[in-house]
Amino acid sequence: MDGPTLAPCAHRTTMSDSIPPPDFPPDAPAFELTHPFDKVAGADAILRSSDGVDFCVHRAILSLASPVFETMFRLPQPQPQDSNSGPIDLPVVDVSERSVALERALRFFYPGTHPDSKTLEELGEAIDVLMKYDVQCQVPALKHRLEHYHASSPLRVYAIAIRHGWKDAAVAAARESLKQPLRSFGDLPKELDAITGSAYHHLLQYHLTCGEVARSITASPTWFACPVNIFNYCGCPKAPVHVTFANNQAVIVSAWFHKYLTDTGDILNRCPGLSVTQAASFHAAMIHPSKCGHCQLFDFLGFATVLLPAQIQVELDKVELKF
Repeated sequence: MDGPTLAPCAHRTTMSDSIPPPDFPPDAPAFELTHPFDKVAGADAILRSSDGVDFCVHRAILSLASPVFETMFRLPQPQPQDSNSGPIDLPVVDVSERSVALERALRFFYPGTHPDSKTLEELGEAIDVLMKYDVQCQVPALKHRLEHYHASSPLRVYAIAIRHGWKDAAVAAARESLKQPLRSFGDLPKELDAITGSAYHHLLQYHLTCGEVARSITASPTWFACPVNIFNYCGCPKAPVHVTFANNQAVIVSAWFHKYLTDTGDILNRCPGLSVTQAASFHAAMIHPSKCGHCQLFDFLGFATVLLPAQIQVELDKVELKF
């Protein structure tokens, strides 16, 4: 985190990263200040963005939210020597954020405003600014907003959480990523540029381990007490191998049920968090019990929709994400 510095023998305070501000396209729309940052009355400082927009602010508000600003405002403030420092000669603080990002971040805690981030990219940008200035009071609200993007962008949320050391949010995003075939690489999000290779490797390893665990639940369902008599006497074609159930019962099950276990295991290996009722193997298997009187006695629906998902969840909860 960059600390504030006071320019000696000058009336302007600067707070900038060593990274130069981004270039702005010549056709970018002009930024317009809105309430309350356009109100000079009552303001006692100016935040000047990297694109030259002056935000009228109150030091007390910024100091309460950010210890970085509090420390800065405690430093001796030289008196302005001319009227070019800002409106009504208020002390100016130069920051490296562009106006859009600065306003979006301020709206998370400034009275009389509300957050207006509409996309994950905008939210991530606001989080970066708020965490740069150590606005810890907004961390719970920021994590809550990130949750809205778990289902659609778990990898991006994971990267944002890792960048800021939010382990609980990273774990939640990693678990959500189990619903997607993470190892089928597509276009990698830019948020990954901000985390280490080891952090990304840990996510891949977590996904791989969960996939292996989920597949093992169907490959060796020793947690389930199989109705042996049903499969022994049903008229459906038998599987070519034995399947081991609870109490070490080795059963030659019906071929349709063995195929269901195998196909579902393959699906779970790729997407261990996927709902098994959404898998094609579930819908295919539902056809067979209705054709055999013995198979109808097997509560396949209860097995596939209640027992199996519960067992998968129990085992996946044991897998830890490394940091």
